[in-house]
Amino acid sequence: MILRFETDRLILRPFEESDAPFLFELNDDEEVMRYTGDIPFKNIEDARKFVLDYINNPQGQIKKYSMGRLAVIRKEDDAFIGWTGLKYHQEGDFVDTGYRFIKRFWGGKGYATESTRRVLQHAFEDHKLEVVEAHVHEHNYGSQRVAQRLRMRLDHRFLWSGTKPARCYKITKDDFNNS
Repeated sequence: MILRFETDRLILRPFEESDAPFLFELNDDEEVMRYTGDIPFKNIEDARKFVLDYINNPQGQIKKYSMGRLAVIRKEDDAFIGWTGLKYHQEGDFVDTGYRFIKRFWGGKGYATESTRRVLQHAFEDHKLEVVEAHVHEHNYGSQRVAQRLRMRLDHRFLWSGTKPARCYKITKDDFNNS
């Protein structure tokens, strides 16, 4: 399965080694990372190693499940603006959708909604999934609005990693197809 998709304004594609500086920038911003629970890369070389492992690891999302986080490239200028994509969680047997964008591309531009809508289409059409989840920190109001714009419904609240209050939004294939 080829993991390359387009929307009107965006290209979604697997990470490339040349994306490392942008991933480093993305994960080096405290505001971007506030609700993720992830640890920033130490340097660009660590980001480069992450990219190479992510795209080549036979047990990783891309190779094993034909899904994963994809670079989001703006068509008008080929700018790397962040990532979006699906992730299979074997321990809970569910697929979630997520995204992260460089801060200068935030703010009412609609990139998160547009890219995630295309990822959901991939989930339901290519993977024949019946439901996709989005786990959003309780105080990440921007991501909550994105989930709601995509017609995802609040299913339940939970503690992310056992400590952080979060919301689980879900969307079914039927709800997606009727939106």
